[in-house]
Amino acid sequence: MLRKFFLLAAFVSPLLSLGCFSSTTTLAADEIAYRQFMPDNDLWKEDEIYKKRTPNVTKEMFFKIVDAGTQAYVSEAPTINGNWDDSTVNANCMRAFGYVTVNMYGGLARRPEITPEGFTLVLCHELGHAYGGAPYIRSAPLFYMSAEGQSDYYSTLTCYEKIAALVPELSKIENSDDYILRVCERFSSDSVAHANCIGKLEGGLSLADLLSALGRQTTPRYETPDPTVVRETILSYPATAQCRLDTYHAGALSWPRPKCWFK
Repeated sequence: MLRKFFLLAAFVSPLLSLGCFSSTTTLAADEIAYRQFMPDNDLWKEDEIYKKRTPNVTKEMFFKIVDAGTQAYVSEAPTINGNWDDSTVNANCMRAFGYVTVNMYGGLARRPEITPEGFTLVLCHELGHAYGGAPYIRSAPLFYMSAEGQSDYYSTLTCYEKIAALVPELSKIENSDDYILRVCERFSSDSVAHANCIGKLEGGLSLADLLSALGRQTTPRYETPDPTVVRETILSYPATAQCRLDTYHAGALSWPRPKCWFK
């Protein structure tokens, strides 16, 4: 709860500087919408180990992706903060009265499971909470937040290619598994779309590795989709890391949203 208090303070401060509220403004918990990429965890305790290694997402790449997100969404004008020194293994999005703040953390970027493509999808997930559309967790116009599955879907369907267009290093993957190569070859013969397809699917695998480790689940693969068929749409985190991977898969290939969370 203490961490969330500081996150709320970090969100409100820019609004005060913009003159949106008076200095005595107090926002109640139900006056701010808050979502994060994955559940609270204590993986930050391992960050001292990873600070001593060269991560897949370097500090330079971290800020390049964060800055590209700001540039790609300049018309929506979110505030995207790159907190490289913070060991939090997560990311979050907050919204109040139409103002959006996204926080990205070095603890996530330094995880060995995370690649630049995976980190980009996390940023896209957080932007998806603000701009990803229905189904919504909160539907009041100034506070709306897209559901977790919808944010995952938006990340590969719409957002990734916007950021990849501004970061040349993304989607230049020399080695990929046979399944990804085959499916992306069928998806598009356009060189940019083909490269982005590979980047999205590789990024999805990166996140699936982290999510499955966090949930102590079997490592998901695209060839083994979750067979669950829900009776009503799940607005919170899908039950399995496999379901989330299936959602990245569907968005990357412009398929319908998976039935493991979407009705």
